[in-house]
Amino acid sequence: MPLELGDTTATLTDVVTVDEVEQLAGWLRTTAKPRVNLRRCNHLHTGAFQAMLRFRPKVTAAPSDVFLAGQVLPLLAGGNGVPNRPESEPP
Repeated sequence: MPLELGDTTATLTDVVTVDEVEQLAGWLRTTAKPRVNLRRCNHLHTGAFQAMLRFRPKVTAAPSDVFLAGQVLPLLAGGNGVPNRPESEPP
């Protein structure tokens, strides 16, 4: 099962497909201070990635997959190379 949802932590395992996106997004939306363990995740559907970008859960364990760790994790952590600006400041 690619998605294990606990009270405060979700564990994503193996391949997270489009079939898990709605459930993950709903859990992220309703969980106070959500945490996500990506250690055993080796593929993340873009919809799941977008939900995580929207709700910004704390990532408690980095993925061992090289692509996810090097390219996706920094974006989830806010390290996209774009400095944070106040919302009132234009881009």
